[in-house]
Amino acid sequence: MVFALLLSLGVTTFAPVTVRPALSPAAEALLVAQQPPGDSLRDSLRATRSTAPIRQLAQVVASDTGLLMDVSAVRHLPNGGVIVNDSKRRQLVVFDSALRTGRVISDTTSNSPNPYGVRGTGGSLIPYVGDSTLFVDFDSQAFLVIDAEGNFARVMAPVRASDLFYVGDATNGRAVFDPQGRLLYRGIRRLRMGQPPSFNPADPRKILAQPDSAPILRMDFDKRTVDTVVMIKTPVQKQIQVTGSNFILWMQMINPLPSSDEWTQLPDGTIAIVRGQDYHVDWLSTDGKLTSSPRMPFDWRRITREQKLAMVDSVKRMENERLAKLPPPPPAAPGSFQIPRQRNEPVDPEDLPDYYPPVRQGQVRADPLGRLWILPSTSRDAKAGLLYDVVDRSGQVVERVQLPEGRTLVGFGPAGTLYLNHVQSPERATLERAIVER
Repeated sequence: MVFALLLSLGVTTFAPVTVRPALSPAAEALLVAQQPPGDSLRDSLRATRSTAPIRQLAQVVASDTGLLMDVSAVRHLPNGGVIVNDSKRRQLVVFDSALRTGRVISDTTSNSPNPYGVRGTGGSLIPYVGDSTLFVDFDSQAFLVIDAEGNFARVMAPVRASDLFYVGDATNGRAVFDPQGRLLYRGIRRLRMGQPPSFNPADPRKILAQPDSAPILRMDFDKRTVDTVVMIKTPVQKQIQVTGSNFILWMQMINPLPSSDEWTQLPDGTIAIVRGQDYHVDWLSTDGKLTSSPRMPFDWRRITREQKLAMVDSVKRMENERLAKLPPPPPAAPGSFQIPRQRNEPVDPEDLPDYYPPVRQGQVRADPLGRLWILPSTSRDAKAGLLYDVVDRSGQVVERVQLPEGRTLVGFGPAGTLYLNHVQSPERATLERAIVER
């Protein structure tokens, strides 16, 4: 939803602003701190422009088999083929090295060799040890192991089955194995049972706010343990409980611009945390040492009140369209407990940030060379398609990669290979393989 709102509201480009001469990080921080909020100098210092070269894509090869509806994740195979997770159609497809022939290895049909399950999620395909891959099977509460040829080999039990939902949720960063074979994923902080913070016996509406941080968890299959590696900042999730005489309704509060830290892991096991407050990277090495790199250039763009109202109205409109497609609830017997229709509500415009958050949610990846690929929420240099910042281990934006219109990055292959999802219609998508032109 957030991704679609940003694109629909035209957040890929904006008008240039005046760029001042570069200052040292210490001098810039001091100068910014001395300015009152909203000052033009403060804003212009924040709107620093990247000088990294912009790369285009070349050698694009596309699949066109009509099998796919939406590519959410891929896994490159040693023979040049690729496993595709199509979470919209709820299927796994293995393509050959030329992307011409697709073999369905899991779906929801009755004659499927392996059932996909009733729930499709973007993070369900996880690279495992060697060239094997794990697929999250929510129905059986287990991992299915896929071998290097794209065939199901065995079943593996998780340490904590209740965490599989978070393992497969790609919106919070994709789960990944560290060099010791332990699974890293983002979880949640569980609240203690009790009354909501805004509890008022006379008020039928009660607000429950989740914590503003979340743990990166580590699942150790040998020790059968789950521990916390590091905490990151997350947007506050709010729910409203409405209590009536014969019903209780929970409503989720939707924030179209959540500001949070994003994370991923480099091939050497280093955890990279992209801080959403000022767009810099913290690096957590395998020995537990935490270091920070300088703030990166970002096109900070202020959000006007009119734009905030438009975002809230857009959330309401999409929610009304969703409810209109649902069948009417069955009538309840007199005196029985009713199950009202679940409805989501947008947050108040005052709860939205004053600037677009630097990073789009779940859009930080690490390539096989140990570089971060970050999708900023705004960029004045982006053309019709998305423009990624490519960041090296020192925290510097070394280049930016321009994707063609209508494409999203879904994975990497060897030698600088990118895999792209191209949605051509609500019922048809193609997988593309490309090389960055340098």
